[in-house]
Amino acid sequence: MIALEIDSGLGPRRVDLFSYLDAAREERAHDEEYAWIKALRQMNVDRVPFRTRFTLRGDSLWWFAELYLHKQQRILNVLRALEAFEALVERERPLAVKYAGGGYAGPIAHAAAARKIQYAGPRWPTSALSLARMEARAASLALAARLSRLRPGRPRASAVRVAAFVHRAFWRPDSADGGAESYIGPVLRALEARVPAGDIRYIGVGPRTNFRARRWWHPLAGTTPAERGGSIVPIERYAAAAALKSSRDIFDERHRMRESLWTSADIRAHAVIKGCDCWPLVKEELAGIALLQFPWSARAMDEAAAALDSTSPDVAVTYAEAGGWGRAIALECRRRGVPLAGLQHGFIYRHWLNYRHEPDEMSADPHNAGDAGFPRPAATLLFDDGAARHLAAAGRFPPESLAVTGSARLDDLLATVRSLRPDEIESVKRAVGLVDGRAMVLFAGKEREARRFLPALVAAVRSMPDVHLVIKPHPAETAGVYAGAVAGISNARVTDAAASLPALLAAARAVVTVNSTVAIDAMSLGVPSLVIGLPNNLTPFVDAGLMLGAAATEEIRTSLSKLLYDQEFRGRLVRTPEGRAAERSAEAILALAKVKRKT
Repeated sequence: MIALEIDSGLGPRRVDLFSYLDAAREERAHDEEYAWIKALRQMNVDRVPFRTRFTLRGDSLWWFAELYLHKQQRILNVLRALEAFEALVERERPLAVKYAGGGYAGPIAHAAAARKIQYAGPRWPTSALSLARMEARAASLALAARLSRLRPGRPRASAVRVAAFVHRAFWRPDSADGGAESYIGPVLRALEARVPAGDIRYIGVGPRTNFRARRWWHPLAGTTPAERGGSIVPIERYAAAAALKSSRDIFDERHRMRESLWTSADIRAHAVIKGCDCWPLVKEELAGIALLQFPWSARAMDEAAAALDSTSPDVAVTYAEAGGWGRAIALECRRRGVPLAGLQHGFIYRHWLNYRHEPDEMSADPHNAGDAGFPRPAATLLFDDGAARHLAAAGRFPPESLAVTGSARLDDLLATVRSLRPDEIESVKRAVGLVDGRAMVLFAGKEREARRFLPALVAAVRSMPDVHLVIKPHPAETAGVYAGAVAGISNARVTDAAASLPALLAAARAVVTVNSTVAIDAMSLGVPSLVIGLPNNLTPFVDAGLMLGAAATEEIRTSLSKLLYDQEFRGRLVRTPEGRAAERSAEAILALAKVKRKT
């Protein structure tokens, strides 16, 4: 939220700038952010392209720089602010604008000046404090990496069939096998059923806890129960201090790399975004790349290299393969001729820059013989044909590198739903207040994403006495955040965030969401979905006719009627998984190992 006070001649009133973003402007901002970031790879830095200028062992570090910019979302929010301000001016015709909080004052001040609108408030904040904090964080991360080498016990080098790189934060300590992994556990169990005991090694990457629970002392702490039991080995245990020489060199070069970026005339010109000089913000982003992202990426590459050298696997497997750790692992696997299988573990969002590449990025760098192009896995195992089409078109992946194996998680969901007895489903219906044969419509999503669109949904449901709306809060939210939205509505109920999703899906006749993959789960069960708040990550499903989309109250009411009562439409949306996704994935992974053995 960016709060502004505007005066159109009738007195000041407070507004949220981003509330003026319509679907077309939101989409344009995403497209422009993608184009802005991707253009950087060709900008000259020290008289050579960015992609060529920064390398480690011949491989470009561009693959990590673009991730940093995309994850920060600061370029995206500049573009969103500029688009929203233009829409505000068209609708409100303000004479004066006062900044009230929320960030991104610089673009707002520029947009107001460009339109000769009186502006009161800050412009670009000073970056000195931000840069000092960045430098302190860079130093602390480097120190933590070095101190973590002090832990005793290096794993004995021994060749294995499969090296599985998994995120420690999602490994449950109460299990001694691959089933402990929260995302791809079924696939890992299927691998264990096909590989002799001891011939699969679980290598833990990243912190032991998710980002909300991390503390500064964790790198110095002892091992977790899973680590003590030997089911997972932290990746840093493979890399002695000597193995981090390359990343220490990158860390020592960080200030020179920052200066190279700051003094690039091409990048300085590129910092003018839609006429707005965003150099203060872009300068900070460049510093983040040089001080934080490059040293971290180099350390990840060094640690991946040490783990692969110690285990000499026939095949490696990981998920989130397009993120920072995944790219580091893919680079080092490629260097050693180890085939890597990347497992889709969640929905691939169409705006994720991680999975979008330009043609030249998939090819070797003509200016650098050591750069073989984007570090894609030898095989990427996907949930469905839609994901395969997206990676082939937007990601430029060779079709032969993509395999549709299905979703083990959806298989488990389907099995759970089918195991529910009729009396258990009836119990769920009673618990959510479903009476008199009403049709249950389940809303699932995050309240903060749905806030602007919920009133239209609730108004539509209020006018449909044969419908009962059940809102399931996101696990990170509480039921209380929805209290105001459904107050006084007799045919609406908010459940506890911990309510069983399979049971609710079994009881539902339709699903409504803004941006939740629950709609994809529902589709697999033959439960149709309505998407509000378009455009969003579910837009491709709406465009393909697999889900309906609506905005205003009347549109929502009409769409809900179609979802609930049009049997022909409901029949077309049944998507039952084939099953055996975990087994098919394991077989595809081991097929890569056979290829390596032959070569």
